[in-house]
Amino acid sequence: MAQDISIKAAIILAIIIESILYGISTFLFGITLWSLTYQRNSAEVARLMIVAACLLFLLGTMHVIVDANHVWQGFIASENVDKFFQDISKNTLKNAIYELETLVGDAILIYRCYVVWQRIEVIIIPMIGWIAIAVTGAHTVWSISQLSSNPEAVFERKMGKWLISFYATEIFTNLLTTSILAFKLWSVHQGTSRIRATKSPIYPTLIVIMECGALYSMSLLTMLVTCLTASNSAYIVVDMIGQIIPITFCLVITRTAMLRFGDRTSQGLFSRTGTSDRLSVPRRPLKVHINRMTMIDTNVGRESGVSSPHTDAAEGTYHSKVHGSRG
Repeated sequence: MAQDISIKAAIILAIIIESILYGISTFLFGITLWSLTYQRNSAEVARLMIVAACLLFLLGTMHVIVDANHVWQGFIASENVDKFFQDISKNTLKNAIYELETLVGDAILIYRCYVVWQRIEVIIIPMIGWIAIAVTGAHTVWSISQLSSNPEAVFERKMGKWLISFYATEIFTNLLTTSILAFKLWSVHQGTSRIRATKSPIYPTLIVIMECGALYSMSLLTMLVTCLTASNSAYIVVDMIGQIIPITFCLVITRTAMLRFGDRTSQGLFSRTGTSDRLSVPRRPLKVHINRMTMIDTNVGRESGVSSPHTDAAEGTYHSKVHGSRG
């Protein structure tokens, strides 16, 4: 089947695009670590999220290093460039890293779903999908490692069905888990919106989760299409996904942290300006008319029979009739 792009051209484009995405991933990783640790004591630090962020960044770094070495070996060190890139078994390590990235990213998403719902039965189907991803992915990586000088064999029926099953299962699991998580957040948002005067803080998190889920699902769908059409552009898409996984994870964490800092800032501004705002509201003058004042001397009956003004002021009881009106 005629290809729309050669393997060499696809690999060059893949390393360029992956390097750009890796730069974005590195920047977001730094912000993620800062947002997870800034102004938090040891009890407030989400250690699991830090470990997940570090693991995904490490896998993404390994992915781009392996790709860079592959390009170096192919174009610089190899005597026959075409023959070198025809041997797709050299991609085994990169494929294994990619599968680990996928499993870690999906595991985090499923864990988030469980934390939000607090019900194990909600994540049963996503967990089954995760196991299916692990099985199909492991078999796909092993099968590709057995191929050598026939790159088109990866798209043939026997091999292609495992590859397509892997990506189809991944798309289904990701869409299902994201939908379950988004539905719960939407329900909470609807409930809090009825009792809050302002927009619920859950809404921005809901939006970014849906956007990241859509981005990841679209990249997987693109990869599935390239596999179905047996296009060498799959080399480009798979390297992109290797960096999209940590990017989407960091985006969710960073966006949530921005909400936390935004809430603190707004609360601080309110506490500093709330009194002055109330005092600055223009009010109509209040006119007070005292019609009658009655003073009862509690010193009557004392032996001296005389009371001083200071004693009257301290011990006397005053009854006043006050009429207030707005002028």
